[in-house]
Amino acid sequence: MDNSLLHDEHVLLGAMTDEGVDGRSMPTSYPTSDVQAAFAEGAALVDLTGLGSRLISGASSESFVSAAFTCRNLSVGEVALTAVLTGDGALASIALLARTGDREYACWDLLGRGDILFAWLGFVAGVEQGGERAFPEVALEDASEALVPLLLWGPQAPAVLADYLREQELPEVGRIDGYALDDIGCLVASLPMGAGNCFLVLVPPRYARVLWRSFLSFSVVTPVAPADLLNHLAEVLPHLAGLPMSMGKLTVTKDELAKAGLMRDTLDFVGARGLTEG
Repeated sequence: MDNSLLHDEHVLLGAMTDEGVDGRSMPTSYPTSDVQAAFAEGAALVDLTGLGSRLISGASSESFVSAAFTCRNLSVGEVALTAVLTGDGALASIALLARTGDREYACWDLLGRGDILFAWLGFVAGVEQGGERAFPEVALEDASEALVPLLLWGPQAPAVLADYLREQELPEVGRIDGYALDDIGCLVASLPMGAGNCFLVLVPPRYARVLWRSFLSFSVVTPVAPADLLNHLAEVLPHLAGLPMSMGKLTVTKDELAKAGLMRDTLDFVGARGLTEG
């Protein structure tokens, strides 16, 4: 098991750790964290490194993303929650997708099913039609170490981030942009969940420990393990709350995806035909 950049920080906080999706250590629990209060009253801080991420790039990236992800097509600078379905309509995982350039996207697994998600995306990227690749110019790269993903979620999260900003305003919900947090260049996304109180902060690796400790210097910020984030995510997406968080096959209906806001109206993505109506 490889240690994540923040492994020692988690150990200092007394966290129990285990191997994450990409073979990197990830915290499974902290001894003193009041998880419910963090999300409801303060700001939960989650290291998402162990869940895994991929960079999707190339001239075929837009058509590939449109086929592989169920959300609407994104403009540059937009982020969305989305499902990824296998060919029979089963749920590979739920992911966060960001369009970071004309020919570039980044996605993060949110269910701890990255092994399944990324293997499936790799399969779709290599699909051939009539002896030629359907997406001839698309590349998938492991982006887990390119930028360290830190999640801040809770009613105090906007105030915490605002303390670092000078003239800039925080991004609108569903947007991602560049910011200087205490002169550290980061990408900050305001995620479409949590009533505008959920932010993904993408930090250069060399500054990950600095910013992690800086966030925790706020009394309202509490470290929270990814497993607790999954439990909270199920509360935010109640239509999917019944899904078992396992590595087995997960079935989801068209109605559940639509009510959770994870599916576009045009059923032109992989797996759409396999969805049941229930």
